[in-house]
Amino acid sequence: MKIYAVMVVYNKHLSECPSFCSAKSQSDVQLLVVDNSTDESVQNQEEARQAGAWFLSMNGNKGLSKAYNAAFNMLRKKPGDWIVLLDDDTEIPDEYWVKLRMESPDAILLPVVMTANGKMISPAEMKHDIPHLVQSTESITEITGINSGMAIPKRLADSYSYDERLFLDYVDHQFLKDMKNSGEKIKILPTNLKQAFSADILDLAAAVKRLKIQKSDLLTYYSTARWKARYLIFKRKLHLAVQLRYPGVLWNE
Repeated sequence: MKIYAVMVVYNKHLSECPSFCSAKSQSDVQLLVVDNSTDESVQNQEEARQAGAWFLSMNGNKGLSKAYNAAFNMLRKKPGDWIVLLDDDTEIPDEYWVKLRMESPDAILLPVVMTANGKMISPAEMKHDIPHLVQSTESITEITGINSGMAIPKRLADSYSYDERLFLDYVDHQFLKDMKNSGEKIKILPTNLKQAFSADILDLAAAVKRLKIQKSDLLTYYSTARWKARYLIFKRKLHLAVQLRYPGVLWNE
């Protein structure tokens, strides 16, 4: 079995990325690092080479969709069974790779992804095209999930292009939506990953910048149902207003 692992990194040294350390320890996994970094002090190419990983620089942060498309294009003519998507902040246990090798590449696999405080953030329930967190995978009827640890049969990746209008948010939901519309199966891989995920941004400037990306991506994803985008944007603004104790964020455009 041949497995490719694609890890998009942003302004982090590879030695700081637990998913990099996990993937490089697997003898049958070819790791491809796609670097979206804008910090010139972050130089990852040599560390990737020493680990036997392939390296692709995007020459700045071009967004997640463009990074994935660049990776898929690089891998398109290479033989293989799986492409695994890795975030740079996720802990991947050895059990994940063991269980992946036991699966046939006939369905997209979503592992269970937990935060450090024990909240499950993937898989999730898609209700009326809006993702909702659930407490148990057993309650899911319409599945969606995040990119972290997603295993994609390579035959699907070879014929897919991500919508590059989506910079960061809902890239994963759009992919899974497209796959379901094409009749592809999505299954849960029974293993837990831990992601150092935080929706809390304590710096106002960073929060406003992140909000602009979310707004653009949501308006793109919900291009035929703008009210859903506006609803989710308002919820995010309300969260930030409480978190930052700055109600002015509610009127931010």
